[in-house]
Amino acid sequence: MGDPGFSDPTVGGADLPDGVDGSSNRRGRLALGLLLIALLLLCAITTMVETFVSKTPDQIRVVTKNLECLQCHSELIPQMSWPSVHDPFVKKQCTTCHTPHGHVEAKSVVSGISQTWERTKTLIEWLPLKFVVDVFYSGEGKTGETGGKVVSTTETKVKDKDSTPTASEDELCWICHGNLGPYRKMAYPHEPFKDGYCTNCHDPHASKFRVLLTQDERDLCVTCHRLGPELARTQVHPPVEGRFCTNCHHPHGSEYKGVLVANQRDLCFTCHPSVAPLSLKPVQHEPFLDARCTECHEPHGSDYPPLLIKNQPPLCYDCHPGIQYDFLKKSHHPVGTVKLDCTGCHDPHGADYPALLAAKDNEMCYQCHRVAIQATYDKSAHYKTLCIRCHTPHGSDYGPLLLAPNPDVCLRCHPAADFDESSSTTYRNNHPVRPRHYDVKAREPLTCTSTCHNPHGTAHNYMLRYYDFPSDGNCLICHQVVPGKRVGIDF
Repeated sequence: MGDPGFSDPTVGGADLPDGVDGSSNRRGRLALGLLLIALLLLCAITTMVETFVSKTPDQIRVVTKNLECLQCHSELIPQMSWPSVHDPFVKKQCTTCHTPHGHVEAKSVVSGISQTWERTKTLIEWLPLKFVVDVFYSGEGKTGETGGKVVSTTETKVKDKDSTPTASEDELCWICHGNLGPYRKMAYPHEPFKDGYCTNCHDPHASKFRVLLTQDERDLCVTCHRLGPELARTQVHPPVEGRFCTNCHHPHGSEYKGVLVANQRDLCFTCHPSVAPLSLKPVQHEPFLDARCTECHEPHGSDYPPLLIKNQPPLCYDCHPGIQYDFLKKSHHPVGTVKLDCTGCHDPHGADYPALLAAKDNEMCYQCHRVAIQATYDKSAHYKTLCIRCHTPHGSDYGPLLLAPNPDVCLRCHPAADFDESSSTTYRNNHPVRPRHYDVKAREPLTCTSTCHNPHGTAHNYMLRYYDFPSDGNCLICHQVVPGKRVGIDF
């Protein structure tokens, strides 16, 4: 048996002497540690190089200048490369608009691993670049803190834990954008702008849309302004259909109702140049003259082309109610049908002739009555007489659109002493032309024009319908006797 005080090193469970296997384990751990450090250093160098290559010098300087803030707010770093970046955000300090965080009490604990990793990753990526920037761009000034004091901590609020704007929301933007102040005092300011809610429309840091808008402008306006029903109408104004709202409306303020960029008439002329020359005409429609286009036209969409607020003629009756009753009379122009509307005779904007007529005197009527009337009328004794001396253009109780009953309308120019019949007090040897008599040829009440004359002219003298005077042909039409059948009067 061996000595009981001796331990055999070959027997399991016994401690090995120093320097046999213990040193080997330490070397292995050291090698592993060095390898991890090398990998970490390699990752850091790779990340730094990638950042240096992928970012512009301006972006690198901005991030490193604000590294103290961005090590925690790292989600803002990618926004530096967006198409639209707020100038203070990209060129100045975060503290231009934000106060630094308030006082906090902190004690080191093993917690906040995710936060610590984000900070560490950001510092690994940007801190070496900060040193480079500080060396080569030292003339631009340095930030106070490097943001390199990163520890795993828990923080307890004491006061003012959260950063706050350096001024109230409705005043902060004016520090740099004071030039927009006059819009706030205009007659029609945009409500969010007037109340200082700039961030309702603009992102304070960066945006993928122009002028830092929070959305594409074609989507932004409709979040507050309900346009769906108007977009669903039969005719939609092209700028509205494309949702280019700022073509017509100023986003901040205007002196014109509806926050328009100009008065209605000048604004409409920018897209409707063919209407602009009408503003030089001697006779202009009052709403057009006073730049009140939307009294007749819908600016967004309408079921009545061309973007009218209602169809014709009801639209015209809103301002001309007396004319509505003319078109309810026994004889009237077919206004309000597929054949004719008010703008068939009147220009709704401006014209060279009174009452906004499209042509002058009888030429206005000839636009529709040229074939049936002009050829004979211009050769008749009436050719110098205007149509409106006998006819009303809208409606009458006497057909066809006469200003007075026949023969009274004729006797305005043709003295009654020469043409009217005898009365109980006056004897005249004239042919009766009153409707109380009967025209056996026309089978209607007897008047000047029932059988004898055509007021628009004929191929015969005295505007006689059938024969030249003094032939008896016209008289014999009514005054003849047919054998076996009495037709007229037997002298």
